[in-house]
Amino acid sequence: MRKNNNVVRNTETEQANKLIIEETIKRIEDKLDETSDANSAQQLTDLLTSFQQVQQASCLEILVDQCTIEIPVSSVLTGEPPFIVNVLNDPFFLSCCITPVQVSACTPCGMVEGVTVNEVKAIGYINYYFNLEFSTFFNDGESGCGLINVLPFSCTGTTCADRVICYTSLEDENPCPDFCDGGVQSIAILAAASRAGNKATLTYNVFHVLPGCNVENE
Repeated sequence: MRKNNNVVRNTETEQANKLIIEETIKRIEDKLDETSDANSAQQLTDLLTSFQQVQQASCLEILVDQCTIEIPVSSVLTGEPPFIVNVLNDPFFLSCCITPVQVSACTPCGMVEGVTVNEVKAIGYINYYFNLEFSTFFNDGESGCGLINVLPFSCTGTTCADRVICYTSLEDENPCPDFCDGGVQSIAILAAASRAGNKATLTYNVFHVLPGCNVENE
């Protein structure tokens, strides 16, 4: 029998993403313990709740990516980099793919094999962009090289998608969600910060939360 390598690769990716989500939840919890500001604490609490819900979902309706920004620290007054960054996304290149598949179903009388349902996938890719603003000495030598400018340091990337977002009944005529119009929510969370010589490296995990399916009689 020929081995389905796509299934193996998708499973490995999903396990890796689950591990990143677990690590992110721990990082949010640690940050929450360190935070005394009420507004920041509420933001972190809401974020933690969202990630816990994603972690417990039957289908992992989230795409994970990573983006790195390098900063020449001798010319930048970095301070503490932001922990949470809003991300702009372009989900126009995401498509919804519906494929009838046979699965096992749990019934009061036990497992039933060979039940046909629709597998609904998000396929394609999401382009994304975010920036961090820092005070810098990039000033063309003005004011004796001492003039401070606030400038953006950008991170852009592309996240590929091949993700099952739900299984639905064959009777659901249009289970595909709308990926545009705010359907995909994206956020970046600081994963690591390091410095070597004149270079500071900030690594952010980027999360794209996909919308659920349009399922009748939910």
